[in-house]
Amino acid sequence: PEVVRTGRPVPRDRRPAEEFARFVEALFAGNLPAAQALQAHLGLRQTTAPCRVLDLGAGSGVWGIGLAEGAPQVRVTAVDWPEVLAVARRLAAEHGVAERFRWIEGDFFEVGLGNDYDLVVLGHILHSEGIERVRRLLERSHEALRPGGRVVIAEFLPADDRSGPLQPLLFAVNMLVNTEAGDTYTLAELTAWLEEAGFEAVETLPVPAVSPLVLARKPAR
Repeated sequence: PEVVRTGRPVPRDRRPAEEFARFVEALFAGNLPAAQALQAHLGLRQTTAPCRVLDLGAGSGVWGIGLAEGAPQVRVTAVDWPEVLAVARRLAAEHGVAERFRWIEGDFFEVGLGNDYDLVVLGHILHSEGIERVRRLLERSHEALRPGGRVVIAEFLPADDRSGPLQPLLFAVNMLVNTEAGDTYTLAELTAWLEEAGFEAVETLPVPAVSPLVLARKPAR
């Protein structure tokens, strides 16, 4: 009722301190099949070539874990807040890949990232950001990649005319309730912002999830 009356999100200080960590852990099982499908698409179990992954807003660590499991050449740098990474550290250890993770605690707009990653993962984080911050994050992702590297975006994608599907539209309401400026974004919007940030070859990858993944490449030169 409050959000309908005011048009503003519920203040975070009214939520239990442990709520977000529990929420992060609960999402792991739901996202692991998509992460495993991405690993298969990239052929990471069929090669020994090094693969450096940057997982921005890593949450439970599911994307890095799904990419690293069974592919010992994969190294993951996971960026998120300390209380969130505490969950990811435990899950990475349970899956036997923690020794191949590097943990960076803090704001992904503020911390140093480097510039030689093969893959940047933005796993269900853009929807909590407003448009300008999304565009900035895509620019940061581009800067962090080596030439020829790729970015992968997992999101709930509404149709370009926002006529459906139902879950992305309902999730947009969820963002109104829980964030200052978040929303769900269409494939057309993401494509335009990716190209604006310098990416090319935008494509989608069907995975076991509500929406396909969005992939794009940093030009090789």
